Amino acid sequence: MLGGLILAANAFTQSGDRETTSSTLIIALAYVFTALIAGGLFIWRQRRATKPLMPLEIFRSARFSLAALTSLASFVSQGMTFVALPFLFQSVYGHSAFASALLFLPWPAGIVLIAPHAGRLADRYPPAIISTVGLCIFACGLVLLAQLPERAQEWDIAVRSLLCGVGFGCFQSPNNRELLSNVARENSGYASGVLAIMRTFGQCLGTAFVGVILSAMAQPALKNVIQEDMAVRFSLWVATAATVVALAFSVSRLRNMRKQRKLA
Repeated sequence: MLGGLILAANAFTQSGDRETTSSTLIIALAYVFTALIAGGLFIWRQRRATKPLMPLEIFRSARFSLAALTSLASFVSQGMTFVALPFLFQSVYGHSAFASALLFLPWPAGIVLIAPHAGRLADRYPPAIISTVGLCIFACGLVLLAQLPERAQEWDIAVRSLLCGVGFGCFQSPNNRELLSNVARENSGYASGVLAIMRTFGQCLGTAFVGVILSAMAQPALKNVIQEDMAVRFSLWVATAATVVALAFSVSRLRNMRKQRKLA
């Protein structure tokens, strides 16, 4: 099911004349149809299996499901950003591959600096609140990256990347804790598997989306540098939109938490 969705997104990276576009659409729809059939068969099988590969009852917890969806949307955003920024650094700004890699260092540095503190805060306050604040910071960092000037200084790029890393580090650890704490202990292994799937599938989907955008915005009348600059910035805005979706899931989780408190 997951592979079919990735292949469907990847099919749209094939650009050409009308005939090619028509065949691409047919192939993409075939992949989507295959993914839906595979997903339906998987659910049908898991409901009837005595020892299911993935017990579907873990998704009955609204907070678990919302945490999983939040993780998926956020990793789509991160995957898009990690693929789009090298095009900006190398093709538009003219940095070497090594210099582009150095410009990425503030992002993981921000995660390393904030993640332990976010974990401690999650011990004192609801993890959903901490992760929601982290997503807000992450979204602000992406907006700043999307608005980089045509000739950005290295320190300017580093500061904006650092903000993204701080936001993502503040989000990830509390969100993982929220997801794992809302299942029974005997299902913790399955929850860890869901977390890994959300991370990997989100990154793959984000990568495919960037490929689709680069292909769709290719215009022969424009120079390659202008094309890539436009496509990269649009990808960063789409990544920001994915973060807003993740933020909406996270806010819904807070509302669900409040309802549970009122019922208690």
